[in-house]
Amino acid sequence: MSQQFHHIPSLLNAGELSALEQLLSQATFIDGKATASMAAREVKNNLQLDPGDAIMVSVQQLINNALQTSPYFQAAAQPKRVHPFIVSMYGPRQFYGWHVDSPVMGDPMVRTDMAMTIFLSDPSAYEGGELVLQTSGGAVAFKPAKGDAILYPCQYLHCVNEIKSGERVAAVTWIQSNIQSAEQRQLLFELNQVHALLQQKDKHSPEAQQLLQTYSNLFRMWADV
Repeated sequence: MSQQFHHIPSLLNAGELSALEQLLSQATFIDGKATASMAAREVKNNLQLDPGDAIMVSVQQLINNALQTSPYFQAAAQPKRVHPFIVSMYGPRQFYGWHVDSPVMGDPMVRTDMAMTIFLSDPSAYEGGELVLQTSGGAVAFKPAKGDAILYPCQYLHCVNEIKSGERVAAVTWIQSNIQSAEQRQLLFELNQVHALLQQKDKHSPEAQQLLQTYSNLFRMWADV
């Protein structure tokens, strides 16, 4: 599997998931085709939280707070702008067929460097519903634990498999990164992870300081800010 795919465990903790469930239980869901581009609209069959619902403000704030406090997300995505989340719901026989995300979205515009799906249902609560990415090495399917997220570059053709039974709820967004190149972004993430390990041993060691200097210089060279 490409290392540019990031599985972020427990991006939302138990308290955040409980609060989100309470909010969504009062929410109005509409036809998901409302936010799909023309090509995607033909293959989209789901429901989504009405963006005009007053509850959406609290939903966005809760999830964005989780993003801001997640070191893993910040290191992997290097976010410059985050598109407002779409909360989708799939029931039996619903799906989202193969499609490619629009290169820019929203107002103000967000360049879709990365996409992220946060899974809000326990995987045992529904059959089917995998997020599937078509890569050069073949199809890769994801169906992680409730509260986990999958973060990936937007260039892949992808789909959500048909739900056979149960209900799948997820929050989806797109990120414009400070590092536009997926390859450069991944290199910086790997350096960040190694630096974190060195800091645990001795944050003042020459190796940790040299690595931080290299990381900073590369970020400065590649940054799109």
